[in-house]
Amino acid sequence: MISSLDYFVELLGAENILRPDSKEEKLQDYLKDMAEYPSQPLVILRPESSEQVAKILLRANETRTPVVARGAGTSLTGASSAHGWIVLDFTRMKKILKIDTVNWYAHVEAGVVLEDLNDQLKKYGFFFPPDPGSTPWCTMGGAIAENSGGMKCFRYGTVKDWVLSVRVVLADGSTVKFGEPLPKNRVGYDFVHLICGSEGTLGLITEAWVKITPLPQKTSEHKRLLVFFGDWSSAGRAIQKLRENRIQPILLEFMDRATMHSVNEAFELGVPEGEAILFIETDSKLTELLKICDECGSTGNYIAKDEADEERLYSARMLNYMGIKSLNKSVHTEDVVVPIDKLVDYLRFVEQISKKYGLMIPTGGHAGDGNVHPSILYDENSREAADRAFADICNYAIEVGGSVTGEHGVGEQKITFAEAQLRKSNGKEVLQLMRQLKKHWDPNNILNPGKFLTLEDS
Repeated sequence: MISSLDYFVELLGAENILRPDSKEEKLQDYLKDMAEYPSQPLVILRPESSEQVAKILLRANETRTPVVARGAGTSLTGASSAHGWIVLDFTRMKKILKIDTVNWYAHVEAGVVLEDLNDQLKKYGFFFPPDPGSTPWCTMGGAIAENSGGMKCFRYGTVKDWVLSVRVVLADGSTVKFGEPLPKNRVGYDFVHLICGSEGTLGLITEAWVKITPLPQKTSEHKRLLVFFGDWSSAGRAIQKLRENRIQPILLEFMDRATMHSVNEAFELGVPEGEAILFIETDSKLTELLKICDECGSTGNYIAKDEADEERLYSARMLNYMGIKSLNKSVHTEDVVVPIDKLVDYLRFVEQISKKYGLMIPTGGHAGDGNVHPSILYDENSREAADRAFADICNYAIEVGGSVTGEHGVGEQKITFAEAQLRKSNGKEVLQLMRQLKKHWDPNNILNPGKFLTLEDS
């Protein structure tokens, strides 16, 4: 590695290299992700171009040195953790290269923060709709590699639905561009969406061309509100009835009392609390929506009074995870997806698991698409119970035809469960095809090894 380090110094400059024996305070940022998965970098490199990334991967492949890409470190599954590997920090690659208001796309480097992109797009009357909870920090490369979701997925879809083209550096240092910034393109295999959600195991994204759309015009019917229920059964019936009546709000989220209370305590928001809460943003059919909720047993509602109040409610939902983290316990967070008609049963099951293991499990998520976020709180004395609870929560989702991840990804947290899901729902042949693909694209297994899927049956 010594000769390689000299090479990297010449390539990037010493100021863009950070070693694990460094005394710099910034080193601490690289030693864990947002969920506190530990990381042990061999060296941290900070490139500023696709060309530099290509040269780094060429040398890494020659020396069989594993590499993991890192954006803002907001992973919740250990996806960006290193174990004696090179960490490629993409935060210097933060140029917005083009905003095209005729063809409706933005061309950006991988290190562009989603919120910064939307701040620029707003000046032109556009926005990039996907909004992960980490939008103020997360980068475009990471969002694409994880196929991140967020609160507006119910109406707008996940990140993959907004990616037109990507520039990717492969394991051997070669650079390729997949797709075109076109509304329609049917030439070749869809490698763009193969890269979406691949978690840095097939190639490293350095640039992306993403769709943008005009900012919606607010009308008098536009409202953000909370609807309260005394139990999850009533809230679940309301979710199903809204879908049956073809009502598609912009946002349809849910939170329990423990989640909302933790956010209020941590951030002093003063948002009304309830046993089961739906957070809704709608631009039509408010009267019909509230009528359905009332028929399903709603105990009341709170409608935001003005734009500032709307932002307060939005912040309360976006800060769910940070509020739970403030409870000063370790957190095992999940993001299972279940069929909408199984959502109430699943929420009841989480309550049963909480009682079974004597663990606090604040729960929220995306009611509109069945994406549930149980957060299992534990300490050193209850770590084993938390692991069992996590396994039960994942396995139950698989049994009811769901998925063990909707947006957080697999990383190193859910490999066993992801492979169990693939075997049950898709067959072992599909799992084997994925392994063969990984071996073909990365024959020396240097790209984020040991994450996403195993290369052999255990």
